[in-house]
Amino acid sequence: MAIEPLSFERRARRPTGLAMVGVALAALLGLIFALDAHPVIVALFALLVAPALWDVIRDSHASIHLDETTFRWQSGARKGAVPFEEIDEAVLSTTLDFSQRASLRLKDGRRQRIPPECLPGGRVLDVALTKRGVANRRSLFSF
Repeated sequence: MAIEPLSFERRARRPTGLAMVGVALAALLGLIFALDAHPVIVALFALLVAPALWDVIRDSHASIHLDETTFRWQSGARKGAVPFEEIDEAVLSTTLDFSQRASLRLKDGRRQRIPPECLPGGRVLDVALTKRGVANRRSLFSF
């Protein structure tokens, strides 16, 4: 029986991303016009918003694809692929801020970290790896 491929993609230009950048820009404008904040203070806050604004402008995306033989991911310019036969174990964790982390421990001893923005929520990846015969363990609330 063929294993159904897993594909997950996340784009920066989605409603929540646009809303968050819009709220941040509105707050900056509020600082300028409503509170008459000093330009240096506004510039410091603008530096915090700049990376999110840049992601929305260029519509960066992150994805993960698991077929029958290979684990592939891409996040911006970073990409990688590992055949399942080279994976010894997948270590999945949830941090205190509820974000997901994943790394693949390879049979040659190397560790390949998967960018967090590529990962689907919940236990989707756990189930997909188990179906493909890849040993995996999950630790909750790791640091």
